[in-house]
Amino acid sequence: MTTPRLLAELHATHDWLASHDLLPAEQRTDSLPNPYVRLRGRRVVSFCSNNYLGLNHAPSVRATAAAALHAHGHATSESRRLGGNLRILEQLENDLADFKKAPAAMVTATGLLANIAAVHGLLEATHLAHRWHGSPPPSGRPVVIYDEMAHQSIRMGARVSAAAHLRFRHNDTNHLSELLAQHAGSPALVATDGVFSMDGDLADLPGLVEVCEHHGALLLVDDAHGTGVYGTDGSGTPHHFGLRGRIPLHVVTLSKALAGMGGAVLGDERTIAMLRTYASGYRFTSSLPAEQAAAAIAALRLLRSDHGVRERLWTNVRRLRAGLTRLGIHPPGDGPIIPLRLGPPNSAAHAEQTLLAAGFWCAAVTPPAVAPDACRIRITVTAMHTEEHIDTFLNAITKIIPLISNPHPRST
Repeated sequence: MTTPRLLAELHATHDWLASHDLLPAEQRTDSLPNPYVRLRGRRVVSFCSNNYLGLNHAPSVRATAAAALHAHGHATSESRRLGGNLRILEQLENDLADFKKAPAAMVTATGLLANIAAVHGLLEATHLAHRWHGSPPPSGRPVVIYDEMAHQSIRMGARVSAAAHLRFRHNDTNHLSELLAQHAGSPALVATDGVFSMDGDLADLPGLVEVCEHHGALLLVDDAHGTGVYGTDGSGTPHHFGLRGRIPLHVVTLSKALAGMGGAVLGDERTIAMLRTYASGYRFTSSLPAEQAAAAIAALRLLRSDHGVRERLWTNVRRLRAGLTRLGIHPPGDGPIIPLRLGPPNSAAHAEQTLLAAGFWCAAVTPPAVAPDACRIRITVTAMHTEEHIDTFLNAITKIIPLISNPHPRST
């Protein structure tokens, strides 16, 4: 039987990549970081978990999730519209809206789906309502302009829509303003991460708010890595910058600081109602399982009541970053995501193996997550780490200093 051309080309590409050692194997662990994991039969310390606060190990979170699993089972098997709208999902939406000081929230099964639902729904809802029901037509073809370093899920939402989609240079509000001026006659959506996942730097939210308000563009902030981490109350980067109430749309992920699974879009009540009806990332997928909603509710409650857990996180962040500075390493940002750039994939893989031999797991990041010449070790610090973990990890990092390309000079 003849192999279909598409499959033959895919297999040929696989063989070429494998022969050049460009298909790295996924590491398999026997447990979730606490921060120890068992990897290849060894107990090592993980520095690559997004579980920033360690809340998935909290007894109250586990007990609440277990009770919900016992009461509701492990899956809904339905979309929210067709029987999967458990009451606990609406409770989670109310709690998230209160935490983020937003009028309404819409929970999705994953964070990736939250961005797809938000971007696609915002760009398509008016057009679809007009086509199906004869409502007033959109004023023109919409445009979405996103930061060139924005998460892949934002780009996916843009691509599945009929809108024009453009990128602005990373954190360059002047470039964004130029693009918005070129599309002055189009309804415009601007999308960005609050904290960029690969470099850990923050979006220039004050500048973005000013530009969007000037041009009448709608701003959406994906605060996956900011929620639970930034702001004096942990509510994220908008609060960190004193912009509460000035950013119309937020996306949060429940699988990082909130230690579960799922995502949510937050905004005004009419916008969220339209997304519930027209966003494909919400309507055409099964709803979040009850135990995950219960875990997020319990984690959020713990985050809001126990300020010490965030204090431990930031104490650890400062300790590790100060140690890197003493080693002459100056990564960008100021938070728990700390990239060490290593150049090509083989350098990143070698660094990962060197650290693993020293008892620390810090996964190499290679294409397609980053460009081929920008591979890295992506360190993430958590509240679960101890001073001893950090200090011995810093000692291990000295073994890979010759590999670090150090493209990030000391900030001034």
